[in-house]
Amino acid sequence: MRHIATVAVAVIGAAGIAHAAEVCLSCQEPAATYLCTVEQPSEKYALGSTLEQEMCGKVLAKSGGHKKCQLVQVPEGGTCEGARRTVTLTDYQRAIGNAAESTYEEGALEVARRNVHNTWLCVLSMFKDC
Repeated sequence: MRHIATVAVAVIGAAGIAHAAEVCLSCQEPAATYLCTVEQPSEKYALGSTLEQEMCGKVLAKSGGHKKCQLVQVPEGGTCEGARRTVTLTDYQRAIGNAAESTYEEGALEVARRNVHNTWLCVLSMFKDC
């Protein structure tokens, strides 16, 4: 009975893990080869191979300072002789986004802290610096 429970827990746990696809890429200037793993968002939503190749290419080119990265066809039964890298959707969004663009929005706690600080400075200056 304990063996069945252990197997059931292992199967349920494995079902929650998103499977990752692997892409072999060759990058130029500077030259490098990567075995890129794309972290899938979930079992329910799998990314297509074309998108995985684009994600890996853009993220690795930007993060590695490469001019260009392209897919390398690996023969059946062969292996990609590159450094292992894992790419997430967040990495891709950062790679294609504008570096000057910020998605940060000031929270209510920070606004309140700043207002209290400004009020305190106003009181300390005897209302001259308000």
